[in-house]
Amino acid sequence: MKWGHRIMKKKLIKILNIFVDIVVVMILIVSVLVVTMSLTSKDSGIPNVFGYAPLSVLSDSMEDTINVNDLIICKVTDNDYDDYNVGDIVTFPIEKDGETVLNTHRIIEIVDSQGKPYKSGKKYYRTQGDNKVTNPEPDDGIQMSSTILAKYTDVKFGGVGGFLNYLRTQEGFFWIVLLPMILFFIYEAVRVIINVIGYNKEKALLTAQEVINSSDLTEEQKKRAIDEYLASQNVKKESSDDDRIESAEENNSPDEEKSDEA
Repeated sequence: MKWGHRIMKKKLIKILNIFVDIVVVMILIVSVLVVTMSLTSKDSGIPNVFGYAPLSVLSDSMEDTINVNDLIICKVTDNDYDDYNVGDIVTFPIEKDGETVLNTHRIIEIVDSQGKPYKSGKKYYRTQGDNKVTNPEPDDGIQMSSTILAKYTDVKFGGVGGFLNYLRTQEGFFWIVLLPMILFFIYEAVRVIINVIGYNKEKALLTAQEVINSSDLTEEQKKRAIDEYLASQNVKKESSDDDRIESAEENNSPDEEKSDEA
């Protein structure tokens, strides 16, 4: 019965260790992605990983094609890319409330520098949100290939954008990344201590077995001798702990007397 309990306990510990390792790997991947996107946004003006930008949708201007809190995947384009067509959904920076933010709208018309239908020369792109209730008119201004940063790939994940936005905040990063990593290091420290204790016990048991096996005893006598040896080891450990406590009390006693006299 005890052996079955020990085997079950070892299996549960093994499953727990595997689960913790998987969680840690996922947290590390998320951390690397967040740091990578933060660094790449400084170079290209848009956060991306290997040329693909995961963007959180904050407004309803593209409903029902793209909804609030969706996470959309866009392909980053450079200034020389000029292969946009009517119907493409593109991302470009705009000024809003005194700061620069990213806007993702659909190209509704390709025009020339005068705003007339394109025939030749440099292309300009007129954009508008799909939601005609909130965007009844085309966007102010027209975009060029140099101002368009990315093109929507038709890949989106509903509801994930809100999680990504929260993760980018200090509070979100603490709860989702930093705190689990701290708990993991504490867990690993406890696991190391437990393994060291287990190793010392196994070493003591092997030593006892080697000593007893070298003598001419029956199996029952050997088992009794092993139990007595392990018990003696525990007694020695307890005695050593008591000695340390008594020594500490003796060292503290003079100070206590001086304190009482004062």
